[in-house]
Amino acid sequence: MGKNDFFILLSRPTKSVMQKTLKEKTAHGILWSFVDRFGQQVLYITVGIILTRYFLNPEDYGLYALVVVFNLLGCALVDSGFSNALIRKQDTTQTDLSSVFYVNISIGLLLYLTIFFCAPQYASFFGQPALIPLIRIISLVIPLSALAIIHTTLLSKSINFRILARTNLIAIFCAGTISLFLAFKGLGVWVLVIQPVSIIVLRNICLWSLSSWRPKTVFDMQSIKNLWKYSSKLLASSILTIFFDNLNAMAIAKFYPLQATGFYERGKKYADIPYVTVSAIQGVTYPALVFAANDAEQLKRAFRKTIRVMSFLFIPIMMGFVAVSEPLVHTVLGERWLPIVPYLRIISVGYIFLGVGSLFTNILFIKGNSSAILKFNIIYRTLLVLGIIFTIRVGIIPLLITWSSIGIIYSILLALYAGRKIDYHFFEQLNDIMPYFILALFMSVGVFLLSFFIENRIILLLAQLIIGISFYLGTNYLLGSKVFKEVIEVVKSKIF
Repeated sequence: MGKNDFFILLSRPTKSVMQKTLKEKTAHGILWSFVDRFGQQVLYITVGIILTRYFLNPEDYGLYALVVVFNLLGCALVDSGFSNALIRKQDTTQTDLSSVFYVNISIGLLLYLTIFFCAPQYASFFGQPALIPLIRIISLVIPLSALAIIHTTLLSKSINFRILARTNLIAIFCAGTISLFLAFKGLGVWVLVIQPVSIIVLRNICLWSLSSWRPKTVFDMQSIKNLWKYSSKLLASSILTIFFDNLNAMAIAKFYPLQATGFYERGKKYADIPYVTVSAIQGVTYPALVFAANDAEQLKRAFRKTIRVMSFLFIPIMMGFVAVSEPLVHTVLGERWLPIVPYLRIISVGYIFLGVGSLFTNILFIKGNSSAILKFNIIYRTLLVLGIIFTIRVGIIPLLITWSSIGIIYSILLALYAGRKIDYHFFEQLNDIMPYFILALFMSVGVFLLSFFIENRIILLLAQLIIGISFYLGTNYLLGSKVFKEVIEVVKSKIF
């Protein structure tokens, strides 16, 4: 984090100057965060397509689906919610940062040792001895990720997403090249395990080289306790989220062949691509909205604009994904991967609501109501468990329909509850979201109907993309959408 960024964080400018600075930094942050997520997905997609089409099989991805949970869960535990707490705290000190750094490292090492010795029991539960070495290698991400959490937090706090974008893209590009080389050498599923470890190593090298922050030889337990009051509930919520996000895969692996788990993992992975890319807006807007937390009117105005931008970008992408999934999978991955199409479609429908709904957690973060986030997550995850219990033996499709339905209900209830915290009521939410939802629905239905008239899958896919994008953007332009104009202006200002 540079000197100017630190000055902006700690100084107290006038309201008009602060609003101008915040608007510029937020617009710049959203653009760079989108570039970061979009660039990451392009690299992941490119490498993933090559691996999936030419080198790996569904069984490989089935094994990977059972070990990736340790990577995700471990990183959440290492962070322990401290990143969010540090971003939220206005007067962050060097003692706070160094203390959190040492706690992160300690937790990371302890977790790795625990997972290392428990790996045989986990593998035995699924009857897959091959999981043991895979788990022990991929779990190295846990202690390694702890090394750069503070660097990432400081950059996010200052809305400096340019450095993060460059770092992530360099690391993923290099790791992707390594993965393709290893796949060519015939390493199979080990490619999927080595890739995240190499990414975090390269990312750490970049962040430590570019950032001037270094931990001091200071530690204050009181500082940790103060941050823990807020972060502990976020930690519990993160653990629940990650565990239950992977519960479907574990349930499928327990009751169905490993191949079915692999098909599910690929379907979810490709549905995740637009979801993760566009939902980057949530991470960017959180530190920006923190600046407006003390001005109720400004906070509501800024959040409504965030909802409109998210709806404008996210809903048509997810609906379009539902419409073009069959020719997309057939063209890109090949005919043997067509079983993932229904999984991809059902998950994408759920993500439409979960993506927009996730933004409302920012309001609860800002209001310091992390206990409400935890309660919502407990209720949501309890319903998911019940859904799995009643549908897992019926079939994978009923399981995913239940998952999607619960996600829709959860998102609506979360939006209603969080909206009341800033007097952002139901009909106002509908007014901000529905125009883009309706346009996206017409667009997706229209491009889906093309499949009844065009047989060639490549031509069909190209026609669907061109017509769908042209219709959606053209209609927004003709209707005079303010969000459309603002997005175009931001993009033009950064390019030209």
